[in-house]
Amino acid sequence: MVMLPCFLMVSCIQDKEGKKKIPAEEGSVGVITTILKSEPDNLRARPTEGFRITYRWQTQSMDKYDSVIVRFLDKDGKTVLQDDHIPATPASRLKGQVEYTRDVFLPVWNVRNDSSFYIGLSEGEYSIHAGIYDKRREHMKNLHTGKGVTKAEEGLYKIGILNIDTEAPIPGPGEKTLDLTGYHLTFDEEFDNLSVSAWGPCGDSGTRWIAHTPWHGDFGDAVFTDPGPDFPFTLENGVLRIKASKKDGEWRSGLLSAVDSDGNGFKQKFGYFECRARLPKGPGTWPAFWLMGSKNLKRTKEPRVNPEVDVFEHYGHWPNRFSYVLHLWGFGGVRSIHDGERIKVFGIEEDFHSYGILIHEEYMILYYDGVEMHRRKTPEGIKVPLYPLVNLALGPGWPLDKTPDPCYMYVDYIKVYSK
Repeated sequence: MVMLPCFLMVSCIQDKEGKKKIPAEEGSVGVITTILKSEPDNLRARPTEGFRITYRWQTQSMDKYDSVIVRFLDKDGKTVLQDDHIPATPASRLKGQVEYTRDVFLPVWNVRNDSSFYIGLSEGEYSIHAGIYDKRREHMKNLHTGKGVTKAEEGLYKIGILNIDTEAPIPGPGEKTLDLTGYHLTFDEEFDNLSVSAWGPCGDSGTRWIAHTPWHGDFGDAVFTDPGPDFPFTLENGVLRIKASKKDGEWRSGLLSAVDSDGNGFKQKFGYFECRARLPKGPGTWPAFWLMGSKNLKRTKEPRVNPEVDVFEHYGHWPNRFSYVLHLWGFGGVRSIHDGERIKVFGIEEDFHSYGILIHEEYMILYYDGVEMHRRKTPEGIKVPLYPLVNLALGPGWPLDKTPDPCYMYVDYIKVYSK
């Protein structure tokens, strides 16, 4: 088991065996906070996912310097996971019956000496211990205990049980908020058939897709190959399968671009762009759905900016999150700008999910299964026609020693809407 890093710096003392212990408050008076059982108090989670937990307190007031310490212990009393945090609501305003919910994601993979190793929790039962730490006085507070709560080690109280179970349900992302009223479909790829060539042309006189980046800039640790009879693309029941595998010591995989090297193909300024896909499991995998502007196809030295919108990039080493990144690539002496977010969600690799971006003249909204995940002002450099790409890459920089061979990305559809 590997313990995650603390979110908070906590002053500790050591027992006779040299193990770190959190010092408890001494001589406290006027204790006014009661710690209650978590909700639910008997949690279930899959080893590679996580869980949603509600922490509960009964208090007349909490000090603004208070933070919450949470430990998950195995049957031997060893801490295997932490969820130390500061409540989203300032502690000084927490009064009465206090409840707030947090998503906790379990660690799965780590890298050491260029090798991947599994650090997920094994199936079984883990105790949940929590308490309040006073950062100003540097000690744990003594608390009253609610029904079913028992005092554990110094300053911590057992508030529930976590069961790691491969059949546990996966928490959903929340309430769907996507509204496409007033939008119409402009690009509809259902993958009932696949129109793809190595280099095009794209558009009315050619294929819908090419199998390389149109600027001849393929990337990652797998070679994007020309399409063949059964590799890297196959279709089954309206679903595209992109396969990555190793041949003669070299990884190969596939990419689709809706624009060719001459800029022919589908591109659109503003609108909603969405891909529904099931992502591969395993470290080293790097699937993505993204949008590009066409200014990088020019072979001139004129100053310009070309946008890239990574609606999602998923690194297999982190199976419960994806990256959403905006790049403004500068050419001709123009500085490049990069900005992104890591979006944590449950069940990315377990089923098909939709990943979408609404690009409006004033704002951009990222959606996961129709649920808003991030909103921001639209940068000027994004306000150009964009074309979609989808691929299964490997790497970059992550070791491939535990990458499944073969591995697959499944794409149900790619759709674009305009208003």
